[in-house]
Amino acid sequence: MPAPFVKAAGSALALLLLLAPLAQAGETRKITTLEGERVDVPVNPGRIACFYHPAYDKIAMLSRGSRIALMPREASPWAYRFYPELKGVPTAAAGTVPDVERLLKLKVDLVIYPKGHYDVSRIKQAGIAAICPFNNDFVPSSPDRFNQEFKRQILFFGELLGSDARIRAESYCRYFDSIMTRVQAITSRIPESSKPKVYYGKATDLCSTQGSNTNMRWYTELAGGIYLPRQLPRYFAQVNLESILAWNPDIVLLGSYGAFNTPQRDFPAKTIKAYRTGRIYRIPAGAFYWDMTSCETALLPLFLAKKFHPALFKDWDLVQEMRKFYAEIYHIRLSPQDAERILNGLGPV
Repeated sequence: MPAPFVKAAGSALALLLLLAPLAQAGETRKITTLEGERVDVPVNPGRIACFYHPAYDKIAMLSRGSRIALMPREASPWAYRFYPELKGVPTAAAGTVPDVERLLKLKVDLVIYPKGHYDVSRIKQAGIAAICPFNNDFVPSSPDRFNQEFKRQILFFGELLGSDARIRAESYCRYFDSIMTRVQAITSRIPESSKPKVYYGKATDLCSTQGSNTNMRWYTELAGGIYLPRQLPRYFAQVNLESILAWNPDIVLLGSYGAFNTPQRDFPAKTIKAYRTGRIYRIPAGAFYWDMTSCETALLPLFLAKKFHPALFKDWDLVQEMRKFYAEIYHIRLSPQDAERILNGLGPV
């Protein structure tokens, strides 16, 4: 028998042996995705591969980090502090097609992925449930509509993870509504002429921004700011330095994604108003990054509003609010010192 045939037969046999226990896995149930598709998922998924990066903080917040079997990259330093069980969870290179044999060896029973970024047909053929946790076609027309869809996503994760997670998801949404309502009650009365012009870029690359239908656009507007890159159609967009100089923002926000323990680069746009007035701020980062679709974005409008309109929000203690949030939602005791480090985009000591 030719050697290549023997090798291929051996690989096929190995895959069948890996599939055998999966065929005898636990019960499944039907769940409706946010796009309206009915799919089968495990009744109680216990080994979840996250190929959608913002999934791990939702699973950890609503359930426990030990359910996560694979992540697309390392978690944030604070996630490892809050959820030590995440240490040692393997990662997959960003953008790579998931390796089915690796998923089977890790005993993965559910894959969470962003549609359009991965071909999960082989995963489904191997008998592993795969689900996209958001609606790709949804385009909000306001911060309120954006928030409604974000809460639907949180509740969907609660439904996916089981009864206890559903209760925690509902509790999160109540907190989320209360803080949004309190911020909006103040910012909705601010005239357009009193709103600062705001630009957002990465701390590691000022010209890398977020465009129209993004966290930073909607929460900047909810917090009483004018979001300068709002006309850019792409979620993750690039601009040139000349555009930033022409916009001449009153405030610059710097995202912490990928910037932990990275020295601050020399600011490349020193002639803009934000630099001259000292209004350049790092976006906080905790279990996940507040400028992404993090559960902690419940606090982002308050953080931004205090930066945009300090006089209007001077009586609202953000550290105190953070400690309340982490205690009630994450069941984590956060020290004032740790809260300050998170607010400044710094990792734990």
